[in-house]
Amino acid sequence: MRSLAPLKSAWRGNGMNLLLTEESLKRRASIDAMLQLIDSQGELYMRGVEAAERTCIPATEAGFVIFYGLGGSGIVGHIVSTLFEQRSKTPLITYTTASIPTWVGPNTLVTLLSYSGETLEVLRAARRVLQKGAKVVAICSGGSLERLALDAGIPTVKVTGGMAPRMAVPEMVGAAVSILERAGIVEGAEKELTASVKSLEKVKKLFSAHAELPDNSAKRAAIFLLDHLPHAVSESALHPVALRLKNQLNENAKRPCVVIDVPEAMHNTLEALPETKRDRYIIYRWSGEDESIRIQLEFLKKLLGERVFEERFNGTLSEVVLSAIMWSDYVSIYHAALQNIDPLPVSKISALRRELAKLKT
Repeated sequence: MRSLAPLKSAWRGNGMNLLLTEESLKRRASIDAMLQLIDSQGELYMRGVEAAERTCIPATEAGFVIFYGLGGSGIVGHIVSTLFEQRSKTPLITYTTASIPTWVGPNTLVTLLSYSGETLEVLRAARRVLQKGAKVVAICSGGSLERLALDAGIPTVKVTGGMAPRMAVPEMVGAAVSILERAGIVEGAEKELTASVKSLEKVKKLFSAHAELPDNSAKRAAIFLLDHLPHAVSESALHPVALRLKNQLNENAKRPCVVIDVPEAMHNTLEALPETKRDRYIIYRWSGEDESIRIQLEFLKKLLGERVFEERFNGTLSEVVLSAIMWSDYVSIYHAALQNIDPLPVSKISALRRELAKLKT
């Protein structure tokens, strides 16, 4: 991992620190708006729980639980599955594929995830799972999915509208967690989430715009990645965190990013590293990693040397996942600010959605 001394010199020399001061960040409306949403993630998780509490979700004896969605909504399933797969009474499975699996049936609880309520694949999946007699719950902010659910009598958790879908993930996670508890799948899920959310106040204090360089590691990471090809490296337990960084760099900073999952990547990808001369690696570490994972990540650090930026998190798995997601979101916005990029528009994704809207669901 890079020492702070050369980085401090670089900041003074090229003025990057000036681009990431609280004053500078607040002057850019889109950057400031996104940072405020990140600051409020703790509140958003709990808002999702409260939205689900207002929805009638019956207990179920489902043999399988499927989360189905794509993009910003799809990652919700990955996060919730990771947090509760060890405590769930039934398997928790996330699909972000083009269609729902054919084996879905009456013994399956399907949670449909589409923030906009207009995701083509989710609308098609909704009709298929209803035809198969599956138990269905929807999470959306409105749109066609809400109307379809109303017509079909599907319980629907309606989350706050008007946000960029990727920034609604915490609220949708809160809703999904509450659904698991209310459906009788995971006892104490809401309590665990509520306890973990408290750790985000410390994350906010350490990494928000108010926290300046060189102490703010999210700002340092954003600088570290500048003009390089980012790689997000994590053990499997933190895979949703690495995936979140990739997605947020893609959409907020308009930058590619490669996800490396340990230990799987150590059986194949390892042999090809570093992939290019421009590679930079964010390695996520946490207090719960076992010895074999520690050895593999330390091996990667030695192999990649100065290309590595390591960030460590402490606490329970739930606390670490929520904290690391928040840190990653800050990194993506600071990276956008360094490039003078507006993080809000996603013009290519919007253009594709207009094309897909021409299809009949």
